[in-house]
Amino acid sequence: MKRYISIPLFLAVVGFALVTSSVAQVFTNNESQKPAYLFVLSGNSGKMDGDTLTIKGMPNVVYFSDRPSRIAGHKSVSDFVELWNKSSDSFKADPPNATLSILDSDTAKNIVVELMSAEAKDDSVTFKVRVLQGEAPKTFSNSSLFIDEFHFGPSPGDG
Repeated sequence: MKRYISIPLFLAVVGFALVTSSVAQVFTNNESQKPAYLFVLSGNSGKMDGDTLTIKGMPNVVYFSDRPSRIAGHKSVSDFVELWNKSSDSFKADPPNATLSILDSDTAKNIVVELMSAEAKDDSVTFKVRVLQGEAPKTFSNSSLFIDEFHFGPSPGDG
């Protein structure tokens, strides 16, 4: 007498095999991807002149990645600006969005911009920008610029 596997059991085994291979592929693909980093530049003064944004008084740039990497560090302003043209998938090739958060004594403002280029000088950085939302005052004091994610591997501090 021949024994046959039941149809529900067969479908369960095939389904399990498909789900297991799909999950394994997702984890494999995610582990091979480069981490995404966010950048924060904080300064004690700045100005907006047309399409030019300058932030002054920043000693360095903070970067950090999301899970699962959880990498964080500091980079000099000049080293950060060098990342602009570093490769074919650089900030220059795909300009990042950023939020300029201005924290003056009596107001808090957020201006969303697209950063087209960057130039470092001493403890300041000047960006060519395209304003997407909001309006920056001509001059401002304490501010932070939060820059959209970018993929480096393994860390932007390595290069």
